[in-house]
Amino acid sequence: MKKEFDAVDWMRTRRANIDEEDRSLSWEEKRERTRSFLTTDPLWRRLKSRAVEVAATPLMAVREPRVRYCVPPEE
Repeated sequence: MKKEFDAVDWMRTRRANIDEEDRSLSWEEKRERTRSFLTTDPLWRRLKSRAVEVAATPLMAVREPRVRYCVPPEE
């Protein structure tokens, strides 16, 4: 069965394109570019002020004994 769309390949290609586009930009310029994309994105505008309620008590707590982990010496 041939896949119609490979999401992992698409994401890798998109990240490579973004890296190429941003190669000559400073950190501040990258930040501003991202901010300008977000201000025009309808999904971001809907979700940016959405808050998630924090549960009063956690559903589960996992406790492990405090032991020091170390890598065994090579033989």
